[in-house]
Amino acid sequence: MKCVIFDMDGTLIDSAKAICETVNEVRRELGLRGDLAAEFIVKAINEPGRNLGLDFYGIDKPDMKLRDNFEAKFKKNYREYAAAYEGVEELLAGLKEVGHFVALASNAPRYTLDEILQRSGIFKFFDLIVGADENIPQKPDPAMLNLILKSGEFDKAIFVGDSKKDELAARNAGMRYLNVCWGFGSKSPSCDNVFTMAEAALYIEKL
Repeated sequence: MKCVIFDMDGTLIDSAKAICETVNEVRRELGLRGDLAAEFIVKAINEPGRNLGLDFYGIDKPDMKLRDNFEAKFKKNYREYAAAYEGVEELLAGLKEVGHFVALASNAPRYTLDEILQRSGIFKFFDLIVGADENIPQKPDPAMLNLILKSGEFDKAIFVGDSKKDELAARNAGMRYLNVCWGFGSKSPSCDNVFTMAEAALYIEKL
């Protein structure tokens, strides 16, 4: 059986507006001048090692109050703005139809994922959903991918994502990585890239 693991934001779900609206709403509440550009925000969240509190708010170590405020606003904006990219449902359905094991590995908190995927209409396609929690660190740590790989006996496995964090997680887990360029991602010089859902489906089937 082939195991196909997907990242969520920027790969399956377009959440850029939700993220950017939230960051800038919090900045306004803090009295910071000027909204940050969407391009800067999306680039920052996808780069390993960035201190996002410092980048977005000038705060080295945000306190729990700020984190809780951000999360509440993000949940509201996610419900309003986030949606699956066009063609994602067909891609996932096609993978399930030919018998592949389909999993999700997201840096979002695990307890938030079921609602997000259900609202986006794609929850039903996943055999296993893994998110970050106190025992599972975020990518680029390979823990999520390793957990999924240990859940079954797979002949082949691939991780499909859109960021350097995803690429490094796959490398750290010793597995194949496919970088998508239809969402948050830009072309990576160090791995295979696809630009359409059809290209992704074809690449996965040729493994």
